Amino acid sequence: MNIPSTVLSLSKNTLGRDYVVGDIHGHVSRLLDQLNEMGFDPRIDRLICTGDLIDRGPENAKAIELLNEDWFFSVLGNHEHLMLSGLKHGNSKNKMTWLKNGGEWIATTNPADWPRWFELLAALPIAIEVELASGGTAGIIHADFPGYDWQQIKDFDQYQLELCLWSRSQFKQGCEDVVAGIDAIYHGHTINGSANGSCSEAVQLGNRFYIEPGAYLGAKFVIIGL
Repeated sequence: MNIPSTVLSLSKNTLGRDYVVGDIHGHVSRLLDQLNEMGFDPRIDRLICTGDLIDRGPENAKAIELLNEDWFFSVLGNHEHLMLSGLKHGNSKNKMTWLKNGGEWIATTNPADWPRWFELLAALPIAIEVELASGGTAGIIHADFPGYDWQQIKDFDQYQLELCLWSRSQFKQGCEDVVAGIDAIYHGHTINGSANGSCSEAVQLGNRFYIEPGAYLGAKFVIIGL
């Protein structure tokens, strides 16, 4: 299964606020509780996720169904790609990798629901760009951005798109280079805390912000207003 190179562009939210959140990993109730505590209003506000909606948590079907909500958006994560590649397209290696890394929940579901879930997940873009109310643009991508200019993403090959889903190299290297053509990029995938714990805030390197605190391990979600 090829990784899509689609970039979704969201125009300025003129009614409410836009927020970005790290990986959900099947913890929908905890996410909704935290949003409610913040005063999030789904009638006018929007939430954009860095991907990995599923696996490792108890509410994976509910996480996928969030994609039916007008206020919710997400990029493709490596866990969604593994599910699609392994379960829908029959890639046995990816299926085994997925099942060993949180995908075992699928055994308790009704296969009649799978086609609808496949359709929702297959429509996820590799990246989302959001026009900010204050001016400028923010980008959201799951793991890494293997380039020096945001506009390069439209020409990424499959190897580069795979890095967008899997790579942790720039975070591990502490790379503080500023990506041109975008004001800020928000990443999930890599837990941004120390080796022994999670982090309750975004970690900034250049104009990249890493906002995956390890919510599936019990940390609070990092939710940033754009």
